[in-house]
Amino acid sequence: MRLTRKCLADAVSGFKARETINVQSKVPNWFPGHMAKGMKRMQMMARATDCVIEMHDARIPFTGRNHLANKAYEGRPKVLLLNKADLVNPVQLKAICKQISVQESMPVIPTWITCDQLSKFRSIIRTCHTMANADQLTIRKDKYTFFVSGIPNCGKSTFINVFKKQQDTDKNKLKVAPYPGVTKNISNRLKIVQSPPTYIYDTPGVNQPRVSNTEDLFKLAMCGAIPLKVTGALSTVDYCLFWLNRKGLYRYAPLCGLAKPSNNVVEVVAHLARARDLMTNGKPDMNSASNTFMQMFNKGQFGKIILEDL
Repeated sequence: MRLTRKCLADAVSGFKARETINVQSKVPNWFPGHMAKGMKRMQMMARATDCVIEMHDARIPFTGRNHLANKAYEGRPKVLLLNKADLVNPVQLKAICKQISVQESMPVIPTWITCDQLSKFRSIIRTCHTMANADQLTIRKDKYTFFVSGIPNCGKSTFINVFKKQQDTDKNKLKVAPYPGVTKNISNRLKIVQSPPTYIYDTPGVNQPRVSNTEDLFKLAMCGAIPLKVTGALSTVDYCLFWLNRKGLYRYAPLCGLAKPSNNVVEVVAHLARARDLMTNGKPDMNSASNTFMQMFNKGQFGKIILEDL
């Protein structure tokens, strides 16, 4: 269903979004054993890499970046890729990229993972070559080894697969999925560029070992960096609804079968369940509908949004 401007204006007339939200005070952190093991190995291998490519979700450019892991790479050339840039406001993201670049003294590049981005990805690798050549600790200049690191489910393996597809089609393609925790080990060294010979390591997504801010955990869950079962699917939808309404993004309403926006998460999810026939014994399947809502959010169906107070 598509609302005209007039219909949308009529629908939101008198609607007032929540100014605050009560989130669970105790949501467990998600730092399984493979993350701890992966982070230790990455720290041991840090000096062997010529440049670190950190990838993060553009919708949470400040939230959730693992500064503890990044500390292990201090002194190494580094590039930050803010991926899924097609899901955010480009004007806002441009300002954020500039801000982080100045603060952390490194290139910050917005990306989104599609094959038509290959030329841009090659440009990113050339930037890494240049930075490695300028680094005093890089002894060899005839071949390069890079790391790709970052939080879970931000596109690291897909980034590497774009290069591999140009070389050997789907042979040895890295496994990817729309949920976190797929890559659990550091990959073997993978060749992504023939000349100059350039190799890359894929690494498991690693969150901060401890996130004290509960809202940050919900943001990570919204973006798929933490399983919904950790924060609770319905609770995560409620937090997402809070942000959408705050930003005036009401596209979810007609997509969920609602005539107007709502602050009531049970109402929204129940309507979506009925609209998508997600019913169990004649009642809305709230868990399935909650997961569907978050899938729609992560496909950008509700609009472009940055989950930060800018």
